[in-house]
Amino acid sequence: MISHYLSAQSIEGMVVDQADQNALENASIVLLDTDSIMRYFTRTTPNGKFNFSKIEKGEYLLLVTYPKFEIYSQPLHIENNTVDLKKIGINSQSNLLEEVVINQRIPIKIKGDTIEYDAGSFETEKNAKLEDLLRRLPGLTVSASGEITAQGKSVSKVLIDGEEFFGYDPKIAIRNVRADAIDKVQVYERKSDEAELTGIDDGVRLQTVNVVLKEEARSGIFGNANANIGTNHLFDANLFVGKFNRSERLAVTGNWNNMGNSGDASRIRMNNQIIGHPQHKNVGMNYENNFFEKKLHLTSSYNFSNNGMANESANYNRRILNDNQTQETTRESTSENDNRRHTLRSRIRYRIDSISNLNIRLDGGKGRQSSASTSSSNTLRNENIKANEFKSRNNSESDSENMNLRLDYRRRLNKKGRSLNLHLNTQTDNTTSNNQVNEQTKLYDALGIIQDTVIVDQTRLSENKSNNLGAAINISEPLTKHLNLTLGYNFNSSSRNALVNAYDNDANVLILDSVYSKNETNDAHTNGMNVNLNFHSEKLNINLSNRTTHRHQALADSYRDIELSRNFWQNNLNANISYRITNNKNLNIGYQNNTNVPSFSQLQPIQPPTNELYRQLGNPNLGRETNNNISFNFNKFSLLKASSFNINANSGFTKNAIVNRSIIDTEGRTTTTFVNIQDHINWNGRIHANYTRPILNGSVQLGPFTSAQFSNNYGYINGDLNRSNNTNTQIGINSNKQNSKNIDFNVNVSLGVNNEVNSIQKELNNTAFRSSANADLKYFLPFKFSLTQVIFYSYTGKSKVFPDPIRQFYMNLELTRKLLKDESLLLSVKAFDVFNSFNNTNRSFNNNNFSETQQEMLTQYFLIGMKWDFNKNLGKKKEN
Repeated sequence: MISHYLSAQSIEGMVVDQADQNALENASIVLLDTDSIMRYFTRTTPNGKFNFSKIEKGEYLLLVTYPKFEIYSQPLHIENNTVDLKKIGINSQSNLLEEVVINQRIPIKIKGDTIEYDAGSFETEKNAKLEDLLRRLPGLTVSASGEITAQGKSVSKVLIDGEEFFGYDPKIAIRNVRADAIDKVQVYERKSDEAELTGIDDGVRLQTVNVVLKEEARSGIFGNANANIGTNHLFDANLFVGKFNRSERLAVTGNWNNMGNSGDASRIRMNNQIIGHPQHKNVGMNYENNFFEKKLHLTSSYNFSNNGMANESANYNRRILNDNQTQETTRESTSENDNRRHTLRSRIRYRIDSISNLNIRLDGGKGRQSSASTSSSNTLRNENIKANEFKSRNNSESDSENMNLRLDYRRRLNKKGRSLNLHLNTQTDNTTSNNQVNEQTKLYDALGIIQDTVIVDQTRLSENKSNNLGAAINISEPLTKHLNLTLGYNFNSSSRNALVNAYDNDANVLILDSVYSKNETNDAHTNGMNVNLNFHSEKLNINLSNRTTHRHQALADSYRDIELSRNFWQNNLNANISYRITNNKNLNIGYQNNTNVPSFSQLQPIQPPTNELYRQLGNPNLGRETNNNISFNFNKFSLLKASSFNINANSGFTKNAIVNRSIIDTEGRTTTTFVNIQDHINWNGRIHANYTRPILNGSVQLGPFTSAQFSNNYGYINGDLNRSNNTNTQIGINSNKQNSKNIDFNVNVSLGVNNEVNSIQKELNNTAFRSSANADLKYFLPFKFSLTQVIFYSYTGKSKVFPDPIRQFYMNLELTRKLLKDESLLLSVKAFDVFNSFNNTNRSFNNNNFSETQQEMLTQYFLIGMKWDFNKNLGKKKEN
């Protein structure tokens, strides 16, 4: 015992005012470990001294805080018996030369590969939601439609305490969970579900946001209800109710409107142009609970949606063919559709005993779709010679159902770190449809004289069935304290049947038209071996995995006398290195190599035509393509400045790429097939960087960003090989303030340029500029009034086909008045596209193909509505 105390490590020092060297009494001294968790705490004595004794060896971060002084931090490596830090001088806030955020809480931490934000360090308006909080976090942006981007990467999952919350729509979580109920927000890249369950890294990474609730927020009732009515007989109604207990969570949501946008119709920040005549209904429920003394955890959600749309559109398309030949198509169309869908998702985690766990996932869905459409088009060759005319009138009804069951069993074996994982999944899909097709195609010769008229008047009965069965076994073995090996085998078998019976309606008896029909079976069997090596230490994590698979494919069609059989070897190599440079710096590098085999839709000699103007041919000699991808990610944050910096990049290379090769004849008919690019490599690259820091005493978050994308791709333009180089660069800045004083705002401004260079048809090479500005400003007025102003502007430069640029502008306004003592009831008047100035023209181009589309759209309208936010106990600390 005496020798233990004599050899125990200790830290001592003294804290003084840097300006006059006076001792600072009761300064807080904190030692954080490598996971930013407080391990030791003390305060300075009246003479400014402090001492830690019996400190374990290791890496620490020393924090010194004192009211109205800067936060001092210093990494420490504790190895010797005593560490004497002498005098630590810290500056008074009034003496600092640069802006410093003074906060007793640590706003940002890096814990391994996870960036963790302390929600209480970022101010939001009363009754704000998770969406408003995310807009405040450095490195995160939320679009008006609810898409989240973190460090320049799109977020695919939003979790609440590690669990999916309405898994079919993450927007429900960010728009209804209260900001004042949140303790922490964690951002990280998670592996795919399969990789996490099997232990075999497949290289897939999903950008994820996990929201950790406050302890007091795990019990209570909260929600909101709103209703709006407006001009043009518009209406929108939404309801959300959540009830949380310690282990049980129940939430119900519903919305109904004739404005579209999936329940977001009346949101003032949205780009709320109403396309056509939509109808939207949606009801959902999410349930989560623990059973059998927390041995079983259930998460389940149900959703019913009914979406309908009636619309009209006009399209202009121009193709530049060989030898300066052109083809121009003008098309007008109408459409009506109605889709109904029931969806059920369930997740069960069952802890069988202390060493065994069973995970069950069950997904199912059933739907019915109906549609009707008309279309008429005219195609000209070289601007004045008619090539074809096309008219169609189609009606269809279809029913679909699917089910997916997955079982994963994991058991720890007798040696520490050794485990066994068994996996089984089965999936079935079934779709039947009845299509009424009426088409008339007129074809003209090179002089513009009608050559042929093709009429198709058919009933097409279709049935598609697919079954999939998969199984896998994986064993993990610790080789050393830091090195782990996983070996596995997987098997997969799939079978698909596609039946299309086409009957001519003008025949007296039902006679099968074999040209438009098929009776196809497609079977595939794969066997794979997996190996995964993982090295982990305090700062370094290396993961190396390889999957080798043999795939056998067989296809037969009794109607078209087709039989194909192919065997492919595939290999998928993944490597990932994560290195924690310091407590606030993290580096991640990844590499992927995989092969893609051609599908039978690309291999089979011929497919049934969809209409007279398009035919797809297969290539039985098509080979596999090889892809290589390298990724890089670096994160850094400053505790003193509460700033964040991120840079990420990736580059991909494709060898023997599978590309589409289309040829358009003089009558405007397209014949397409697939070929390999054997003598060239397609490649692309992307780099993104963003920096965020608070200014003006932390009330404003400022975040400049920049990105660049490059691509060098080989493809075909009307049968001729073309090399296309594209460079796309962007620079911008976003800024936001949300402290509910005078004015809050969220502003995003960007400038960009796109340059395209082709090896053939060089006259189409083009450099186009673009810019955008999106701002929402909230003015806080007397008597509980507030005014929100949304401004959107975008500029898309001209091209060689479209000499005029596109400018789009709109402004939305919302005047609100808070009612009731707790301000939970809100009365609002909204005006969308105040100046009726939005341009609904949409353009797209690719190599030699240029399109411009306009559709029926309502941009200017007005709404009046009420919104009620209610909250009982959630996020409120209980009085003792």
